[in-house]
Amino acid sequence: MSDRLNISGKDNYGKPRQVFADDIAGLDDDAFIARAADRIWLSAFANNNPRSDYHWQADACYDEAQRRGNPDLYKKAHNKARALAGH
Repeated sequence: MSDRLNISGKDNYGKPRQVFADDIAGLDDDAFIARAADRIWLSAFANNNPRSDYHWQADACYDEAQRRGNPDLYKKAHNKARALAGH
């Protein structure tokens, strides 16, 4: 596994985005899939708001799966989000 995921900037509430990156990095695979699925679904739900934090959080989940060397984690999360949406 490579070094931690680094995300610059702050979210819409002034909280450093790095806090989210560190949080998802600390999750085991099952918890990560659940969190990523949630963020993917919320990002899709917020498609009318391009500034929604959920968009960069979903992207961060993708990057975290890549960083872990297991891109299938994101695919599993995406499939779970699709199932939640009824697809």
